[in-house]
Amino acid sequence: MTNPLHLTCAAWVSSAVALAARLGIADLVAAQPRSVAELAAATGTSAPMLERLLRVLAATGLFKRIDDGSYMNSPDSELLRDDHPHSVRHICMLAGGEYYRAFGELAHTVATGEPAFRHLFGTSIYEYMESHRETAETYDAAMEDLARPVGELLARAYDFGGVREVVDVGGGRGALLRALLRAHPHLRGVSFDRADVCARAVAEERLGFVAGDFFAGVPPDADLYILKNVLHNWSDDSAVAILRSIAASMNGGRLLVLEPLLGDGESSLPRLLDDLMQAVISERGTAARTEPEMRALLERASLHVVSIDVLPTGHSVIVTEQARSTRSATPPA
Repeated sequence: MTNPLHLTCAAWVSSAVALAARLGIADLVAAQPRSVAELAAATGTSAPMLERLLRVLAATGLFKRIDDGSYMNSPDSELLRDDHPHSVRHICMLAGGEYYRAFGELAHTVATGEPAFRHLFGTSIYEYMESHRETAETYDAAMEDLARPVGELLARAYDFGGVREVVDVGGGRGALLRALLRAHPHLRGVSFDRADVCARAVAEERLGFVAGDFFAGVPPDADLYILKNVLHNWSDDSAVAILRSIAASMNGGRLLVLEPLLGDGESSLPRLLDDLMQAVISERGTAARTEPEMRALLERASLHVVSIDVLPTGHSVIVTEQARSTRSATPPA
């Protein structure tokens, strides 16, 4: 789809998908087809307007409209179910909510290099979530949607035989760790994140939450640290500061950096859109990085790259350890 008019109007489709996700349509038709009247009653919406919405989504192939005028899921809309193991419901809600509104101010970011989110809302995304609980819950769930399949793949791809404790730095409500703990019953996990995130999380057996600032230090002496989709949110200097903070706490352990790296001459639209999204939403001089650029950051933080593999999700799994000259460093107080 390269027609400029079609591309522009696709924004209307994204709004329709996000609203269907918010209304929980895919869950409502999971067991059997439902009429528009039934769906309108269940969602508290106008039946004629809901019919217009669903006709559009059926025309895209997302939902199926059957001969009696009722609707059912397609294989694609199954992914909008809340209980689907690879659900993208909350990602669609987030992308079609505050993120969508921020993209409406894209011209500000392109003109100034500054985030459109702060220009529109007057604050950072993280400060905004502290005072908007519903958005924070959606954000947390969206990050879990993204982390869950990565955790399942990582659980199979990495050898956890000699690992006992794993600290996921910026691990949110623990979705990635839960996948690892299910696959490896000998593991214990700690998700280290902001205080407001930890307050919204629920601890479980073998899974705990520690609040803090990863610039000031992370829980020390774990066997393995994980840093997934964090560094692309920060400028080079800030990313190095985060890596140095973790390295100072490792004490012989290893750090796995999971990031979707850019290839030379990258042309993947999803990858490039994610890079643009970071500029619109974040305010830390963010940018997606190539493998040489990531290696340079790790070297600045005195971390040695042991190996790099790529998961089917596109995440590079960069296994690192402290450079020999820094392994006796004292963790930050």
